[in-house]
Formats: sequence, structure tokens, C-alpha cells
Amino acid sequence: MMTIIFVCDSGLVSSVMGAKVLRDRLQKERLSVTVETCRAKEIPADVSFLVGPRQIVVNLPVNASCRVFAIDHLLATASYDFLIETIRNELMQSD
Repeated sequence: MMTIIFVCDSGLVSSVMGAKVLRDRLQKERLSVTVETCRAKEIPADVSFLVGPRQIVVNLPVNASCRVFAIDHLLATASYDFLIETIRNELMQSD
């Protein structure tokens, strides 16, 4: 199963809120994906999808294979459109 890491500075407030919006959207789209949260300083080395506020994710050092998605408005479901489409395409390719 695909795992997405939602990141913020503290790993609490914005990542939890954003992760909930993303989980709800994934469920609505019927996409089976795990969404976890973490602090910017604790990103797992093997992460494939990283999501978070633009001001945080644009400066994070991540491995070359990691796909990073910057979100401008964490609570606006439309902010996740491109991410949802990318996830859908990835899941279709892996089937």
C-alpha cells in the first residue's frame, strides 16, 4: 500500500489538519492510501510521497526519488487536486 507523509514543523497542528483533509479526500475518491504525519526533521529516508505547507517542503532535503507536493491552503480540498490525480495515476500503473 502506498504511504504519504504529511509534514510540518512540529508534526502536530498543520500536518494533522492537512492529513485529515487528505484522508477524507482519498476516502471520497476511493483511493486506498496510508497518510502519516511527521516533523520536518524526522522524515523517513525511504519516503516516496511528501506533502506539506509550501513554506516548509520547498526547502527540505529529500532523496531524488521522493515526490514532493507543496500545499498552499491546507484546509481547501481543491488544493489537493494535483496530488489526488498523481496518486490515482500511480495506483493505476502499479496494478
